[in-house]
Amino acid sequence: MEIIEGKRAQVLPVAGTVVTVGKFDGLHLGHQKIFRMLTEEKEKTGYPAVVFTFSSSPYEKLGNGRQKRIISTEEKRSRLEAMGIDYLVECPFSDKIMKMSPEEFVDEFLLRRMHAKTVCVGTDFRFGYHRAGDPEVLRELGVKKGFTVQVLDKEYYRGEAISSTRIRECLLKGQIEEANTMLGYRYRFIGEVMHGRKVGRTMNMPTINQFPEEDVILPPFGVYASQVTLPDQSKWAGATNIGIRPTFREDNDQKVITAETHLIGFEGDLYGQIACVELLKMIRPEIRFSSIDELILQMQKDKETARIYEP
Repeated sequence: MEIIEGKRAQVLPVAGTVVTVGKFDGLHLGHQKIFRMLTEEKEKTGYPAVVFTFSSSPYEKLGNGRQKRIISTEEKRSRLEAMGIDYLVECPFSDKIMKMSPEEFVDEFLLRRMHAKTVCVGTDFRFGYHRAGDPEVLRELGVKKGFTVQVLDKEYYRGEAISSTRIRECLLKGQIEEANTMLGYRYRFIGEVMHGRKVGRTMNMPTINQFPEEDVILPPFGVYASQVTLPDQSKWAGATNIGIRPTFREDNDQKVITAETHLIGFEGDLYGQIACVELLKMIRPEIRFSSIDELILQMQKDKETARIYEP
């Protein structure tokens, strides 16, 4: 997959494309439905599949504050490539774009730059100044300018439409199982194993320490049943604590958020390696214990709960 970002988001060197447009935060089941249609159209027409998205959020540009992402940019790119996307265009959301009419956006981006022959969108697709464009407007422009439009219904879970907003709310409440179902995969973070205080080893509960990306949404501080995939593709059940380690934190310590995972049954040194930690279920919130013995007892209970999910 070729990634075109920033000011390089210029004219694609192809005769035609099948395109979808959106923020696509999380790449959830609703998004995946659109990508499947995109690749089906690619097979029918022979045109490459293009995802056009914004590298900066329209939400932020409109003055609504910074919004954390559900998945990292790196994971988003990796998943899109695995789904058969040929081009990922990451375009900055500028004042010029924000003020474009629906027809101007179609002319400049879908036609001049993307050479769109087919455009695939969901029923809630909106574009152009003040969100004036919708799927019907897009269809009318397609008839006028010579491209076809495929509009797909939303995916539903428990009677409500799946959306990035709904998934974000579930994650913030610690409803990991609900979020994972709507994502169609497990919420996860991937990162290098770093050196920590090695406190876990003194309690016979060694952990791997990772620092989640600051701009990616995190569930509430607490302990989670998890599954960890190591570079050799081996999988281990884990108990993951996300938080600031209040039992060991001194008053003058910085509140650095870490993810500490105990791999059940694993022995070895993973420092410097990349581990993928998938969260399965929240076990309990993070709390400060009155004694080390009380903490050790609770950690053993957490371990036994997490063991239920052993792969």
